[in-house]
Amino acid sequence: MKTQISKIIFFTSLSCTVFGQYNGFLRNAKMYEMQKNWDAAISIYNDVLNKNPNNYQTIRSLKTLYKKSQRYKEGINFLIYQISRNPNDIQLNVELGEFYFLDENVEEAKRIWKEGLSTFKNNRSYYRLLFSIYNKHSLDKELFQMIENGRLIFNDSFLSTELGNYHHKRKQYKDAMDEYLLSLLDNPGASSSVSRKILIMSDDIDSKNVIEMKLLENSIKHPNKILPILSDHYFKHREFKKSYEALHELSDNEMFNAKKWLSFCNSLRKEKAYSHAIKAYQYMLREDLKDYQYGEVLLGLAKTFEDQIFPVENNDLVPYFYNDNIFFKDASQLSTNISSENLSSSLSIYDSVLATIPESAIVAEAEFRLAEIHYRIIEDFDKALLLYKSSLNKSPLKTLKEKNILRIADVFKSKADFNSSIKFLDSTYNIHITPEIKNKLIEMHLFSGNPDTSLFLINESFKTILPDNIYFNDLMELRDFINHFYTNADEKGKEGFIAFLKSESLLKQRKVVEANQLLAHIKSSNNSKNIAPLLSLRRAIILTRLKKYNEALSELNFLKGTIFADKGIIMSGQIYERFYNDSSKASEFYFRIINDYPESIFSEPIRYHLRKLKDNEKI
Repeated sequence: MKTQISKIIFFTSLSCTVFGQYNGFLRNAKMYEMQKNWDAAISIYNDVLNKNPNNYQTIRSLKTLYKKSQRYKEGINFLIYQISRNPNDIQLNVELGEFYFLDENVEEAKRIWKEGLSTFKNNRSYYRLLFSIYNKHSLDKELFQMIENGRLIFNDSFLSTELGNYHHKRKQYKDAMDEYLLSLLDNPGASSSVSRKILIMSDDIDSKNVIEMKLLENSIKHPNKILPILSDHYFKHREFKKSYEALHELSDNEMFNAKKWLSFCNSLRKEKAYSHAIKAYQYMLREDLKDYQYGEVLLGLAKTFEDQIFPVENNDLVPYFYNDNIFFKDASQLSTNISSENLSSSLSIYDSVLATIPESAIVAEAEFRLAEIHYRIIEDFDKALLLYKSSLNKSPLKTLKEKNILRIADVFKSKADFNSSIKFLDSTYNIHITPEIKNKLIEMHLFSGNPDTSLFLINESFKTILPDNIYFNDLMELRDFINHFYTNADEKGKEGFIAFLKSESLLKQRKVVEANQLLAHIKSSNNSKNIAPLLSLRRAIILTRLKKYNEALSELNFLKGTIFADKGIIMSGQIYERFYNDSSKASEFYFRIINDYPESIFSEPIRYHLRKLKDNEKI
């Protein structure tokens, strides 16, 4: 037994040594190649071959080296010897002809290839190798003669893909399409690769009409094979209506392919072709789908509507209020391009389909998305509340459950039912202990007029979070806000702050006009100097949103000498610049910031803005 093991170890060590030496030889040969020391490299390769005549890698390296060093005659002798050892190697046969061709012995090259075509008459691979050589060396006459003969032996579509590539390269689009279609129709397995080639060819704008014409001509006889490519062709060129029509026609000629249609719908949505996407999703929902497919389609349809909801872009020069604070973010300022007709028809189908499919994770998400549409676009809060609650009960996913919880609280807030919102959040927080739900509780208590409870919850949060927490700065800012305008204020100031919170809750209910009226009433009835600047600033922002610019400027005048004086000046300048197109007047306000408020954190952004406005880098 020990003797056997010793033998195994000996032979293993020997083979490792030989293999290591072999690799070392090849590395040296490659090094000489890089140095263009051809003789040394060839010598090493020949030495390796003498020891291992069947080493394919070395044979290939020598062929390449003879070609690279233009030693064609040596290469010819080498190949003749290799062929004598491997007479049926078609690669060697084709390459021998090429070496003769490179050595300018064209007639001998052609003789070798012609003889090869006779010897390997029924070998398709030989034709493909020779096609590459003919194409490479522009031997067009020989190439077409070979294809003609090959098609007599094999079939009419033999080498059609290769010939299509040949014509494509030469921008002969009609001929290229003829060959690609020949390949497509005779070789079902090649459909995906040929389709890609046609679509790549369509990148050249000169080919577009030729491709379309050829596809249309053939789609009548071969709809199942041609219409998918025609649809993709139209899609690539953003002719989405035609793309839809081609795919719709295909569905009339074959069994409905839900996977293909869903991919098409989702692609339309990603390309922002929303009206076409909605139409395609609606078409799918009328088909006989599996339950999970209905869920996927509903989800895609809902996403299509969501993608068309945009927050109103804020282009303010500086943040005038607490714009980025999660507790003050205004989710009600939205814009959308959604067609009411599309929305109405889609929701009708959506509701009917939802009622017929069993519960699942994807149905729960589809319900959530539908609820988003009712809440954010239609503002049907009762319907939204039903859908959010249904989604919450059905969803197995923790993240979706938490999204539903936060949205249900928001809907109650939009209905001005803060008590129900707080009660609901309290009941769920025992199960889902997350900072997001706690923050939502802080928000609801604050805007329902209970700043003391909000402050208590904020201080409780600070016991468990660190400064690197994503909510730390927002909580800190809100705490300072409450302390300044409420905790440290006198009774009149506190009373004014509670009323101010009521106006903020009206904004969260999307009642902008009512919020403005309430702020005006508070200003006239409360003389607290502590709260007055906050009321004027907030009202000026709302008046600007209502396009009442003169009234907004009047409110901003009340900010002189207050903690918001710099914001009032900047906002006045912005109104003159953007709404009255009076850049000269606006500049007067901006220069006041630079000259009178150099310590303001906004002085440098305003200086930069002035430079652009005045086209003067010296400001």
